[in-house]
Amino acid sequence: MTLLVRVLFYIQLLLGLGRFAGLVRSERIWETHVIIGALVALLAFVALRPRPGMPKPALRTAARLTPLLPFLTGLAIFTGITGGRPFTLLHMALAVVALGLVEMAAASERKGAGGGGSPERTEKPWTAHRARGA
Repeated sequence: MTLLVRVLFYIQLLLGLGRFAGLVRSERIWETHVIIGALVALLAFVALRPRPGMPKPALRTAARLTPLLPFLTGLAIFTGITGGRPFTLLHMALAVVALGLVEMAAASERKGAGGGGSPERTEKPWTAHRARGA
């Protein structure tokens, strides 16, 4: 499910950047941006819940809750509660931070599950010569 959150987040990012650059003009596509935002916030909340044995629980909690911030700021923009370029830039910055945290949590999850990363070193590099008998 974490992969789904990540893919939807990237689609969301592309739609938002397209709208900001003036490339996305269709209201249907823009409504899709809002719906995907809700899905990302909901799925991140479910997919990144605390689980025993998963590394870095604080990172997972931050990645779980942070997507709510761009969703709520985007909802405020969409409903007309607030707007303007500075608030839109804040919304975009929050989305990039949230995406980064989700990516970090996903990488930590893969590493914790043994699905990647390099094996941990058991010796310090400055003591390696002792192990060789030099």
